Amino acid sequence: MADTRLFETERLILGPFEPVDLPALHEHLNHPDLAGRRYLPWQFPEDLPLTDKQIEGIYDRWSGEERTLHLAVRSREGLALIGHAELEWDWDPHCPYLALVIAPPCQRQGYGSEGLHCLLRYLFENTSAHNVTGWVADWNQPALDFAQKHGFQLCGRSRREGMRMGAYYDGMLFDILRPEWRARQAGG
Repeated sequence: MADTRLFETERLILGPFEPVDLPALHEHLNHPDLAGRRYLPWQFPEDLPLTDKQIEGIYDRWSGEERTLHLAVRSREGLALIGHAELEWDWDPHCPYLALVIAPPCQRQGYGSEGLHCLLRYLFENTSAHNVTGWVADWNQPALDFAQKHGFQLCGRSRREGMRMGAYYDGMLFDILRPEWRARQAGG
């Protein structure tokens, strides 16, 4: 398990989910504004409400995965659950996948940027990662803008990857390379 001190920022603590988080996780994942943007295991429809039993199943799956780190994103103020993050080393330890979801009431307050910076710092300073990737649906303009704002570049497109509100959408793959991240840290 990673040193959890690596996952602390001025306003956030990112750490393992605990059983006491289930009610807050249920509320978080079922927020109507996260429909299609929860980034859950593929067996769950992204826009349908989840039952308590399904939330328990997600928690159990997240707790048992060996090549994926699932983190609760908490505000230091009150330790309230405000999101979730995923770091996955499924096929190559040099190219992990990253997902970060901030609860809608907490979006556009800098929490996503702070959490992303923390996770990228960990990956590029403490692992062999040379490339970090993320996936965004082409209809999710705020997430596309967020990725590009933080130095991620479009590196692939999976056409008609899913369907939302009766229309096909494409999956957009973004990545950032270690030298690109370092240049951004140095102000270049």
